[in-house]
Amino acid sequence: MRPELFEKTYRLKDELSGIVANFNREITEEIVKRKWSTYKPEKKYSFSIAEDGSFNKKHYLGFYLYSVAGYAVGFKEDGSIVEETAGDIGISVIKRTDVVDSYLKMLMFLLELKALLRLAQREKPDVLILDGTLSSRFITFFPKSEWFTSEEFEGEIAKLSAEYEEFLKKDLMKYDITAFSDFLKLSLQEELKNRFGKKGEKRDVFEAAVSKVAYFEYLLLLHKLFYGLDWNPLIIGIAKTSHSTEIFNSSIPDIKIFYSYIKDTGYSVGTYVNVEEKKWEFYEVFDRDIQSQLQEVQLRYFYGKYDKGRHISLIEVYENPNRETPDFEEILDILSYYSVGGYPFLLKRADNEVRITNKDMEIIENLLDLKNEIHGRETLII
Repeated sequence: MRPELFEKTYRLKDELSGIVANFNREITEEIVKRKWSTYKPEKKYSFSIAEDGSFNKKHYLGFYLYSVAGYAVGFKEDGSIVEETAGDIGISVIKRTDVVDSYLKMLMFLLELKALLRLAQREKPDVLILDGTLSSRFITFFPKSEWFTSEEFEGEIAKLSAEYEEFLKKDLMKYDITAFSDFLKLSLQEELKNRFGKKGEKRDVFEAAVSKVAYFEYLLLLHKLFYGLDWNPLIIGIAKTSHSTEIFNSSIPDIKIFYSYIKDTGYSVGTYVNVEEKKWEFYEVFDRDIQSQLQEVQLRYFYGKYDKGRHISLIEVYENPNRETPDFEEILDILSYYSVGGYPFLLKRADNEVRITNKDMEIIENLLDLKNEIHGRETLII
């Protein structure tokens, strides 16, 4: 960094002081405590599994090398651990560098759900815990063909990809990444060639189609989570941060306000999430019944503190119409049992196990003999 920039920190100190002063005038401790119920959780064991995901990438001229994974882990009362992993290492010829992370995040969400659902169906836990909010699963962009190719057949590729929807439903849990056996990959390549001629043989056109299949599969997994299980576990999402301002209607996030004033364990007032307002897309070829049901998912969130220390979590709860939703106190009792330092250790373990580091990517790069591949930044190295 240029030394001249450090001079700006002195002016920024004054600006920060002004923000804090305005915040203190805007929200008082009395206002905050009216929105908070003090409660000391009673540790309650309930067989739970948690999930997390990770992705990482390296950019070369003409393509990306990526790795993406989902992991789920459960803790049984006898102390035994159960776990499940789903993952992929691949090459992407995506052209839009500004949407690469959105694309890989969608694949990560897909694999998180796959690992979670595989383990859940095998072990039948009482509680499913997702890393982050449940509502964030609905903020997923439909992969556009123009991300991968300049060829103009968005609608045709989407319709072709949707033709595999019935296969996806049948073998939803079978494959690690998009539900493509070698047979179906060959089938799709042949279909693309038949419909688009020489253009259909191109790798970028093929990936444009594969990405849509992955998106459709992701929506089917999301639907299975909320509507397709043959028992009715409690489903919650836990986030460490939040930008929501709905409780205090302030320029400062609600969670920051609670952090500033709340010392005792307990929970805030609850608020419903409007799923229909989330930034997600259904393509017209996707199953309309599933689309309708996903838009009707009822989610409620609150802020909870279930252990000593400073940590406050944003907790989202799926209000399953087929079971009674536990009250906030019971949810805190369950989370308190698993808490280490104010956060569920199952989520900490999942994060540690699934994380894909830069060192991991370097190992993959070496195994693929890509170390000498051109990145495009070599001219900046002196």
